[in-house]
Amino acid sequence: MTINNKFLLLPLVLLLAGRAAAQQQLTLDWDGARRLAIANNPSVRAARASMEQAGHAYLAGLNSYLPQISASHSFSRSGGDGSSPANRWSASLAASEDLLNLRTVSSVKSSRISREKAEADYLAASASVRQALAGAFADLLFAQKRVEVQRNILAIRDENAKLIRLKYEGGRESKGNALYTEALAGNAAVAVKKTERQLAAAQRALLQAMGVEGAGAVTAKGGLSVPGFSLDEARISGALEISPRIMSARKTLEAARERNNSARYYAYPTLRASQSYGWSGDREFPQNKSWSLGLTLSLPLFSGGPTYYFNNLSAYKKAQVAAEENYRAERISLSAALRTGYDDFLSAAETAAASASLLEANKERYSEAQVRYLAGKVSFIDLANVEQSFIDSELSQLDSVRAAYSRRAAVEQLLGVGVEE
Repeated sequence: MTINNKFLLLPLVLLLAGRAAAQQQLTLDWDGARRLAIANNPSVRAARASMEQAGHAYLAGLNSYLPQISASHSFSRSGGDGSSPANRWSASLAASEDLLNLRTVSSVKSSRISREKAEADYLAASASVRQALAGAFADLLFAQKRVEVQRNILAIRDENAKLIRLKYEGGRESKGNALYTEALAGNAAVAVKKTERQLAAAQRALLQAMGVEGAGAVTAKGGLSVPGFSLDEARISGALEISPRIMSARKTLEAARERNNSARYYAYPTLRASQSYGWSGDREFPQNKSWSLGLTLSLPLFSGGPTYYFNNLSAYKKAQVAAEENYRAERISLSAALRTGYDDFLSAAETAAASASLLEANKERYSEAQVRYLAGKVSFIDLANVEQSFIDSELSQLDSVRAAYSRRAAVEQLLGVGVEE
């Protein structure tokens, strides 16, 4: 095999290896999922690139404060009916610099504000990705648990169906009850298949949230207890100053103010200094020297038309007023959303704690009912009711704890907790 063929095959080998890795079994805890999302999630990578682009644009804009220097070298040949052709060579160096131009200053300030807004937008994107990732990770945790619970339910249903069938065949139970328990077992088997498909969907959702291509199996590691979380007024007040959505709205307001200032500067004079040094003659390296120094003061009078300045300034003033109101609305909205979101979390956490107690009680009732039924002290209907209450409590407990996870993630997203944290 030639060296060229090896180089042609290398990208293909890497591609196939990457696809094979995507098919491998992944076992991740929260930190592992978070690290993969930081490295691979397209939204995070795009927001990071936009932030870096705004930083480079700001650094590029700073050059407007520096002198502008250019060099030129030219050759021309001309002639006419009454003159012989002649060559003309010239070379020059020229430099110019704005000594007074407030619009340039305003442009640099706008670039800096854009960079800071891009940083806030990155933090907001990171917080949104974290919320989606936390939701997908929790969904997978609970999908795994739900499959386990449904399989346990199927085992209970199967055992009961066999027991009632034996009692029916022994003449101690009705045919309807035997058929009913067998139907419940069949429904439980269907529920297991459904939860297994939901598990596969949760795995795909987590891979998507992490930005990992492929359909490989992934397992989440973590606890399923009610998450702890507290939010006091001090943290709410801090969020109203440093939350990414507030920072972004504030930078939008600052940009509107700067555009208003820039519109005003259109009526201000500008002062520019320039100088040049050159050589010219009929040879490639001419000896005739020349130089120039100059100051240019410009005062715009009717740039754009007689009413352009006033209408343009009024438009930017209104844009600033709109940005101020939007910023105020954002603060009011965030304050209310944080308090409401925290109340929702507390309600979900309290519900999960209460449902845990109910689950333990129904589990004990079911164990007791089984013993009493075998002893002939309770009817089949009573046993079926207690069994259903136990099963409903177990599924409800999962849903209530999952709701607490979701409410906490929503509040953390409002606070601006990013995927890096």
